[in-house]
Amino acid sequence: MRCDALRKATGLALCLSALSVALVVSGCASPGGAPTGGGSGQQHFKVDLLADDAALDSGVLSYQVPVTLVTGGGATLSVDVIDAGLGDGGTTPPPVPAGWVTAPQDVPTGAIVAVTASCQGLTCDAEAPERQPVLSFDQSGSWQWAVTAQSPGTATIRLIAITYDQNSDIALHVTQPIEITVTVTASLGYWASEVGHWVAGVLGFVGFAAILAAAQWAWRRRAKRKATANTGADPQTAPPPASVDAAPADPAGTAQAPDHQ
Repeated sequence: MRCDALRKATGLALCLSALSVALVVSGCASPGGAPTGGGSGQQHFKVDLLADDAALDSGVLSYQVPVTLVTGGGATLSVDVIDAGLGDGGTTPPPVPAGWVTAPQDVPTGAIVAVTASCQGLTCDAEAPERQPVLSFDQSGSWQWAVTAQSPGTATIRLIAITYDQNSDIALHVTQPIEITVTVTASLGYWASEVGHWVAGVLGFVGFAAILAAAQWAWRRRAKRKATANTGADPQTAPPPASVDAAPADPAGTAQAPDHQ
């Protein structure tokens, strides 16, 4: 009986030894000597990013801004991003209010979303935080900018929405620019200012020309006075006396006296 127990114990020890050797061999055969099922840190990071991306919801971006502005006037650019759910057809986002425009592309939500505005021909001052949480269905983020126009013409606003991974600076999605065109017309005050600048420019030119002419006149007068003073300082040369032939003396008194009748 003791022999049977000894044989069982020996067999169990041999099985455990063989299992240990098999585990060591399989570990050494994997790249870098790491266990096959472990993976690298980059692989884990990639898996986590893909999982975070798959967990995002669909979103709808809409905006409102006047299509026409007047120089010197202001308006408000408003942007909303609404979470529309997982996009499986089971949820419907709320309707966009009248006067708002819906962007054609999807803006992933269910995360931190940022919206930026780049303006050309306009001045845009942000009035809301750039990053806002849009985490669940029907939740929305709102952004506003104070928009002012200084000169007439065609201006553009480009909106870009960025979806970040959790609370990091890693951008999972960046939308294509959403371009908005705004027409700026000139006000009466703008034209009055432009005419004032033009008149001031003309008067400035005329004044400069008058100053230049006066300077030339003064220079010429001074040069003339100097030339006159130099002429008066030269010595005067007296003209030679006229030659007079003296009559020869008449010692004999032969000269005839004039007849007196």
